[in-house]
Amino acid sequence: LLLPCVEITDVPRHRWRGFMLDVARHFQPVSLLRRYVELLALHKINVLQLHLTDDQGWRLPVPGYPRLTEVGGRRAESMVGPAGSTVFDGVPHEGAYTRRELTDLVAHAAAHGVTVVPEIELPGHARAAIAAYPELGTVPGRPVDVWTRWGVCDTVLGVHEPVFAFCRAVLDEVLDIFPAQHVHIGGDECPTTEWAASPAARARAAAEGLADTDALHGWFLRRVGEQLLEHGRTPVAWAETGEGLPPEFTVMTWREPEHTRIALKRGHRVISAQHRAAYLDYAQTGSPDEPPAQPGAVVDLPAVHGHAPPSEPGAPGELIGMQAQLWSEFAVTPAQVDRLVFPRLCAFADRAWHGSPSWSGFQGRLVAHSARLAALGVRHGPLHPHVTAPHRSGKEPS
Repeated sequence: LLLPCVEITDVPRHRWRGFMLDVARHFQPVSLLRRYVELLALHKINVLQLHLTDDQGWRLPVPGYPRLTEVGGRRAESMVGPAGSTVFDGVPHEGAYTRRELTDLVAHAAAHGVTVVPEIELPGHARAAIAAYPELGTVPGRPVDVWTRWGVCDTVLGVHEPVFAFCRAVLDEVLDIFPAQHVHIGGDECPTTEWAASPAARARAAAEGLADTDALHGWFLRRVGEQLLEHGRTPVAWAETGEGLPPEFTVMTWREPEHTRIALKRGHRVISAQHRAAYLDYAQTGSPDEPPAQPGAVVDLPAVHGHAPPSEPGAPGELIGMQAQLWSEFAVTPAQVDRLVFPRLCAFADRAWHGSPSWSGFQGRLVAHSARLAALGVRHGPLHPHVTAPHRSGKEPS
């Protein structure tokens, strides 16, 4: 038997080629996470970021805080449609992972060349934690429910010392379960209205020498990040331009390309996660037959494949990679996850690995690759822009 010999020389364009899955708004079984590890590895995506906590759910067990999953892991119902809707489904939603499930997932991922990066949202997007332990809120003891809505919630963590004891306990468990160098601590969309109205928060800002309560946001992230740095880990934050953060923080930019350049100028390592090209919860086409998705934009295959993160030659920072995101307001079932993620993740992976902007070349490769997706049971979206993909049932994925 004679086999042809070939030597392949290939290196990735970016060392961080990531995919984030939001399991806080809609919980997904660990079987889906293990399957996605394998799909990511197939596409040379080497980071799976798990968005484990948010206003709508807490999925991580933490010793000493059982109510985080018992109370924070369950909400009474879910909003139907986008933020601002007045329609709710009336169906309780719940779920949490065990420590064993997460450690096994980390090992499974490592065997496939994928690093699992945990994300704990702080100090905003934390209503589920406050519902479980009201003493963590800006108004300690005030009861709130696990949020049933989408969008940005005004309820945020307080800035009193018990909150930081809580954060330390959470991160101690995170560090024990996840050996990844990077740990994401959230940081985005944190309204400061509660702090501005709180005498205790105003006193804390004054005691720390801060200009106002708005500055508590950066101060909070810096303080929490210190624990990670003490353990030799790297804190990551959705921090726009990196303002208020030390250069040891890795910044994940998502709003504007210019934010990436500013963060690079400030000396940060930066991961580009631009929402108009890498948020996979947006619709894939403008067709009226498009299944429900996040409104506000159409992120089709050409938009994903056409995106290249901005650079800033001579800046002290470093662009270390790219990441695609699936926020899960409209991804309830595994089939809905598949349809929103694929084939757009194929386009993202193509650019993240070798960076070729050739759309025609990618289209040819995608047609051939779609047979692999079909063999793997991936119920993907349209392979061509502005065309709605048929589903096996002829109906919306479920």
